[in-house]
Amino acid sequence: MRVKPLVAGLASLVAVCSGARADGSCPGLALETPTVQLAGIDDHGDPVLADGRRLRLFGLAPRQTESEIDRFATELLQWRDQDLRLVALAGPDRWGRLPARLLVELGPEDEPLDLAAVLLNAKAAWRLPDAANAPCDAALKAAEAALARPSRQEKSARQEKSAGVVDGHDVAALKLQAGRIVVLEGRVASVGERPQRSYLNFARRRGAGASIVVSRRLWREMQDAGWTAAALTGKRVRARGVLGGPDGLALELPSRTALELID
Repeated sequence: MRVKPLVAGLASLVAVCSGARADGSCPGLALETPTVQLAGIDDHGDPVLADGRRLRLFGLAPRQTESEIDRFATELLQWRDQDLRLVALAGPDRWGRLPARLLVELGPEDEPLDLAAVLLNAKAAWRLPDAANAPCDAALKAAEAALARPSRQEKSARQEKSAGVVDGHDVAALKLQAGRIVVLEGRVASVGERPQRSYLNFARRRGAGASIVVSRRLWREMQDAGWTAAALTGKRVRARGVLGGPDGLALELPSRTALELID
């Protein structure tokens, strides 16, 4: 892989116009915000959309080594083929990359999830402050801090359980984690197969446990690998993703590698 020099990344930051709104805030979700999907990353470690556009995620430093590119890709590509919202902050830079934010909608009353903050929280990217776009810089700092700051209930749970793992059968604990990236663990009580998605339910009664939501494409991949409804029922699994849904009990599986069979 080719690696982009840091000075090039700094030059592009200087060239970016301010993306702040007239009221001084950072552009976020709006009715006209387009929905996009990630296709992969290029040789420099920059995100590439399904429509071919290349992005420079706002607030992140260029990847300087192959190991940095690999860490970045491992975390980012968990969101491949998922619906994301693209907020462009300026026109393409001199390398043809679009300076932008990639956001995940969590719900009508929840703040969208900024993928740049997710990457920073996972230590998969380095932060590069941008004084030319102070509102978005502040928004990214706040999003990163929110992801890194455990609640009092989370701290207590971490003392009792292995770090980050949430019991898919504990509804009260699950609701405390709604809107957050979690590692969900539990035994599959039933599997519901639908035309557009399938559900790995940790309880047979609705609302009594979490469900892992699997897209039609991922479900086909899992079936090809032998992960059928019959094979998964009764098995203990672990999944990583954002806990959301109308009742805060659904985890949308971002990729097949985000699901692990424990026993």
